[in-house]
Amino acid sequence: MASITSLGAGSGIFSNDLVAQLVNAERKPAEIRLDQRQQTTQSKISAYGALRSALEALRSPMETLSSPEGLRAFSASSSNEGVAGVSIDPAFASRGSYSLNVTQLAQAQSLASQEFADRDATAIGSGTLTFNVGGVATDIVIDDSNNTLEGMASAINDANAGVSAGIVDTGNGYRLVLSSDETGTENKIQVSVSGDSDGSDIDTGGLSGFAYDGGTSNLTEMVEARDAKLEVNGIAITRSSNTVEGVVDGVTLDLKSAGTASVNIARDADAVAGRVQEFVDKFNTLQDVIRRFSGFNSESGQGGVLSGDSTIRSIQSDLRGLLTTIPEGLEGSPVRMLADIGIATDPNTGKLEFDQSDFKEQLESNPGPVSALFAEQDGVKGIAGQTLDRLEAFLSSSGALSNRTDGLNKTLSEIQDQRDQLDMRIASYEERLIKQFSAADSLIAQIQSTGNYVSQQLAAIAPKSSQD
Repeated sequence: MASITSLGAGSGIFSNDLVAQLVNAERKPAEIRLDQRQQTTQSKISAYGALRSALEALRSPMETLSSPEGLRAFSASSSNEGVAGVSIDPAFASRGSYSLNVTQLAQAQSLASQEFADRDATAIGSGTLTFNVGGVATDIVIDDSNNTLEGMASAINDANAGVSAGIVDTGNGYRLVLSSDETGTENKIQVSVSGDSDGSDIDTGGLSGFAYDGGTSNLTEMVEARDAKLEVNGIAITRSSNTVEGVVDGVTLDLKSAGTASVNIARDADAVAGRVQEFVDKFNTLQDVIRRFSGFNSESGQGGVLSGDSTIRSIQSDLRGLLTTIPEGLEGSPVRMLADIGIATDPNTGKLEFDQSDFKEQLESNPGPVSALFAEQDGVKGIAGQTLDRLEAFLSSSGALSNRTDGLNKTLSEIQDQRDQLDMRIASYEERLIKQFSAADSLIAQIQSTGNYVSQQLAAIAPKSSQD
């Protein structure tokens, strides 16, 4: 009997297509269950990722409001910007008005040498120049490599001696010009000479022609070193720079010319309200995320992928509880909780509504309690600091979000293991079917072959019987 080389060859009943249909029927239900479970798990991981992002976004405005500086903002103005500009450091500034009378601007000293016929050919001597600027001495060696005006200027500029050098073409010759890098009398330039190649360190020839040390003045002072002089509310002030700091805490004056000006430092309630508005906006965004993933859609009759999740309920409960918190020390204050400064909760959405006008009125009337409501005061954390603590707990590597995400990733790994096991089971099932069908096919083929043989024998006998 001929061997069967493929399913159905012997019987015409069993086939590879039949095996494929049976295998697919066996695989499909399990595969659908795994696909659904994987999709749900991935949706939850994505939802937790969106929740984490919203919580991290809320952390930024909370960090700002958790320190007293976050509730401080000031604007500064000058009545005469041509006389003095003004800037402030909000961490130290306070409200106030100041009358300025600038009588003298600070300026840097400038010295010039005698004229030389050229800038890069005539040797001007050798030795050591010692610059003393602002109490700092710097030695510069002049030798055959740099003993021209050009070489000397380059050597001075490279030495960081507190002075810069340039060469001016007068039309009749060239002069070396030295300028102090900083303004003020304390930054006057002194130049002494030692080891002059012409034998004298104080004459006008050779390198000593650049001496200017109080005893020898072989350079010409072109611009006198001066300090800035001004009066602030009638108090005389002297500074070496036209940028005046420290006269008023947190206030920097930029002096531009002699004259008078009024400087006003005022509380900037709009800036502070803007920081609180950012907190409100980020909180409301978080509520949108929570509602999207854990809310119930009455039209579809379905809940979000995190509906009923204990982690999201805990986050929601903790944050809502902070909205009605009264920080320690504010129990008898006119400002005790967020509702007292214009921040109310919409009971239908859980979102915050912010009345900036109410807030600015309270900030003006009760700046201390408003600050204490948000920021830490005397070791007691306000709402912002308490919220930060909760956020850190939620977002930490050992927090609820990480634990839930780690658990879901483990579930994905288990699903993949189950897929691998399913593949193995289906492969075994398919192999078993092929063996069973092949055996059945062979048996049927044998039966058919036997039947054909019997039929042939009967056919051979039939004529003889009829002749008899």
